[in-house]
Order: sequence, then structure tokens, then C-alpha cells
Amino acid sequence: MAAAKSSTAAPGRLQPWLRALLAGPCALALTALIMTVMPFWVPKGSGGVDHIAFPLFFMPAIWGFIFFYALLDRSLGRVAIVMTVIAAVHLVALRGILFG
Repeated sequence: MAAAKSSTAAPGRLQPWLRALLAGPCALALTALIMTVMPFWVPKGSGGVDHIAFPLFFMPAIWGFIFFYALLDRSLGRVAIVMTVIAAVHLVALRGILFG
């Protein structure tokens, strides 16, 4: 007789979905947040456009670092905590820039 299947997913089956969520849309959202705040902490430079050009230039590297970190780290909890701390720091900075 076949074993009865439970309706809850096993923790091992949920882990790839969580990793894909962290490496996909969460990494993209965090990259966009970092790029939003980056012009305010990058110096303007002699031409006055470095603070705008650097976020665009470094966007693939920022996204790639976050993406591969989320995929390659062994601990999903650590990935979530690191991404949350980075997002919180940038959200506080953005709040200070917009409302402060």
C-alpha cells in the first residue's frame, strides 16, 4: 500500500524555493534600493556626474554579488539576515535623505 502524503512540504523541499526567492526578486529589490541611495554617498567628482554614473556602472556587480551570495551560502538564515540588515541600513539612509 502506498504511503499517505502529507499536505505540508518537507523542509528540504522548501529550501530551494526560499533560496530562489532570496536570489531572484529579493536580490533585485535590494540592488534597486542600494542604487537608489548610492548617489547620496558617492562623491560628485570633478565633472559632477560621478554620483549618477557609478550606481549605473556598478549595478551588475552589486546584483551579481547579492545573487551569488544568496545561491552559494550554506545558511539561508544568514543570507536572509545579511540582506535584511543591508536593506534596513539603506532604508534608514533613504528616509533621512527624503524626510530629514
